Amino acid sequence: VVSTQSTGELTAPGRTTTVRGGATSVRRNGITTPTGTPLTGGTLWCSQNDVKRCDYYKAESQNVKNKGYCKYPDNYLQFKEAQGHNLNDNNVRIMNNKEDCEKHWVEHGGEMVKPVWVEKGSWNMPPPDCLPSAWSRDNHHGNTYDGFMNNYNWTVPDNVLHKNCVLRLRYNITAGELPDGGFDPAINASLNAEKDDAPTGIDVATMHGLPKDNDRGYYFQQDAVVKVFDIPNSNVKLDLEVTLNTNQFGRTFEDRTHVFEIRKRPDDISKSAKIHNLNVRGKRGNIVQTYPGVEYDYQPNRLELEKGDYIHIQWTGADSNPGNNAGQGRARTDRNNIVPLREITYPKEGAWEDEAHGCFACNYPEVFTNSTNMLGFNRDDLMALAYHSGKHYFGDVDELDDTGTHFDLGPRMVKEAGIWRFLCTRNNNFTNRSQKGEIRVKEKKGEQQTKKE
Repeated sequence: VVSTQSTGELTAPGRTTTVRGGATSVRRNGITTPTGTPLTGGTLWCSQNDVKRCDYYKAESQNVKNKGYCKYPDNYLQFKEAQGHNLNDNNVRIMNNKEDCEKHWVEHGGEMVKPVWVEKGSWNMPPPDCLPSAWSRDNHHGNTYDGFMNNYNWTVPDNVLHKNCVLRLRYNITAGELPDGGFDPAINASLNAEKDDAPTGIDVATMHGLPKDNDRGYYFQQDAVVKVFDIPNSNVKLDLEVTLNTNQFGRTFEDRTHVFEIRKRPDDISKSAKIHNLNVRGKRGNIVQTYPGVEYDYQPNRLELEKGDYIHIQWTGADSNPGNNAGQGRARTDRNNIVPLREITYPKEGAWEDEAHGCFACNYPEVFTNSTNMLGFNRDDLMALAYHSGKHYFGDVDELDDTGTHFDLGPRMVKEAGIWRFLCTRNNNFTNRSQKGEIRVKEKKGEQQTKKE
């Protein structure tokens, strides 16, 4: 599950952002999946339950290895589709290796033509990170031990600047019964069941100390019925049906593509300064309507940084959500804002609480005065975060209908240490739960030590 909607403008090289998701492999213009052969593209990271193949992924990545592709005539697929061909059938095949490409002939424009294998070279960048998958509870959308989504922190490299960057994420599930995690070349279509409800050729019996041909039902097949208990000389029937859908193993489940922009670091921000990205994730609707996505939330909803760092607050949305999805304001629309929460009524003891601004259990914003403070931002920035600025669309101001789907405050230096808690005034009822966030700003390490002394 990807935590941000569609697109976000990543401001600057050299600053760290967070990509959220489960056990995924990510490329800017390609993909590697746990059971697939690496394809072309600049790989960011690959996350695996079993890291024994990490050396293979690193060595095979186009980051460091020359890759090619089979170039077909222009508009070949469109031409086949216009002829009435189903692009998923075997009559339309695209070769993915040099040997098969150079043997392939295709009919195009009334004549037989041969595609050409084109070498692209490597991207001349470091090999991708290959990391063990973080633990995540099943069916909980990627949340891990700390209650936050699994994530990968990516520092944007200095040599990547483009208005149209594509981030593609996939995740794959492979059953533990498949030998070598499904990577064994012997695991192929020849092991498919001959008919529905018949056993496949995958041997699960010997994993349990049973003969391959057994009378206990230990076969890898659709909804297998197994005899867990062996009771000799008894007519007692103790069978259990294993609810197993063999179509769901060894396949890609999610495929998410996101378009964003990487801009040049502003000239007035030093190359050594960190710029942190703060976005909004989720979509309009209640928890059922947004599934398998999530309701609105800040991303990250708890951001930690040091005084003197920069924060780039920005988000995007849409005016094309399903018409009946629950939410505030004009139907089908996403809108967000950031307003400081009111001060704590009953202060609690504990670390940081004496420096905390805002009460998570509260639902009213702070009353704005000339002294209202959040991160040391000026009044104009606080007003922009609350009401947006720029284009207006002549809707209700109080529910932000007057604003657009996209907001970009630009990078701002964080000038004060402390904890700031905030909310979105629009997405804060039962339908959309509670959209609240927290920013924790620490003194820089050297300054912190000086204060203690």
